[in-house]
Amino acid sequence: MNLQQYRQLCQKNESENYLLDKLIFRKISIFITILFIKLKITSNQATFLSLLASLASLYFLTFNTRTALLTAAALIFTYYLLDHVDGELARYAIKTGQAQPNLKGHYFDVLVHRYSTNLMLFCIGLSIYNLYGYRWAVLLGFIACIGLSSFPNVIAAQVIAGKIATNRQLVHSDPALGKILAELETKEQQIAAVHSSSLRQKAKKLVIESLFFPGHIIVLIVVLLIDAYWPGFAAFNLRCLLLVGFTLLYTLKTIIQSMLWLAKLKTIA
Repeated sequence: MNLQQYRQLCQKNESENYLLDKLIFRKISIFITILFIKLKITSNQATFLSLLASLASLYFLTFNTRTALLTAAALIFTYYLLDHVDGELARYAIKTGQAQPNLKGHYFDVLVHRYSTNLMLFCIGLSIYNLYGYRWAVLLGFIACIGLSSFPNVIAAQVIAGKIATNRQLVHSDPALGKILAELETKEQQIAAVHSSSLRQKAKKLVIESLFFPGHIIVLIVVLLIDAYWPGFAAFNLRCLLLVGFTLLYTLKTIIQSMLWLAKLKTIA
């Protein structure tokens, strides 16, 4: 089987929903996926390895030496690269008849996703405190950690699931609920934007990704690499700016998401 056949079998291709993934990480991940297939490493094992890389990065993020920052950047890159590999391994196993589709692996993957980069921001707050003695950096790290978790969406999903569990007929009888359920999963709209022929729509998608997911991971890696070689100013470095910027951005996003969900949930009977 050649490289192109592996790509067709393992990767999302027409279902790719992130431009940055398509342009950067999918170009690399397939080589790791092929290696893991040869080594008979499963998708869940790859997810576990990505979790280990993520957790290991947290330790190094609290330090300010060049070695620690470079190691943290490498581990974060490894974590996110393996986050692509586990999905590619799952598709390979399903399409080759080695496994059946199930939600267990998807749940494990989303769980690792949900509590990885948020904790990284908290650890950056600790590193800034260790370097400059700024107590507010720990607080901002905590706030950014909460904001990055997109908890308004998680809470909305829990509230809606509870409503459906007590009245299953609502799924078919309440149009407002059907519309909200569609909005909880935005993958179809993302796929349409990635594969759109409109340059304006693709540019908009790229800007959104750069500010939020997965762009924040790339930005974090770049900032760590710069700070590893540039000591910064006497009162702050790039990680300080990153932490303040992410705290403001994701707090604003959380507030807007919460207000939108409050308005949407009013329409459900």
